[in-house]
Amino acid sequence: MTTSIDLETISPHLVIGQSDHAGHCINESARVLHDLMVTFGPQGHYSVRSIEDECGPAVHCAFEYKADADRLAAAVGAIGVMRYQGYRSERVFRLNDAAAQELRLALASRRRLAFASG
Repeated sequence: MTTSIDLETISPHLVIGQSDHAGHCINESARVLHDLMVTFGPQGHYSVRSIEDECGPAVHCAFEYKADADRLAAAVGAIGVMRYQGYRSERVFRLNDAAAQELRLALASRRRLAFASG
């Protein structure tokens, strides 16, 4: 019996950060999104990966539980879409330079709050 979870097998909830810039490197944004997600204390499994999809560079954040996806979607202002088959819910937000800066500020703020309360 295996204990590893393949998120594609469990039909996760997807939040996509779609870059405005073709060829724009989004690895830093993927890292910041991951770090921000960790501050929410996800209850289930999740994954973050940067990809090049049909719309250009993107960060795909997949969650086992809808509540975890809802927290990230609310934080980044993601809206519902239907693009990929096999996901229980899908939301997307623009990952432009301004959004990337807002993510960095949100992460810094959440880290300060965690440090102050811990």
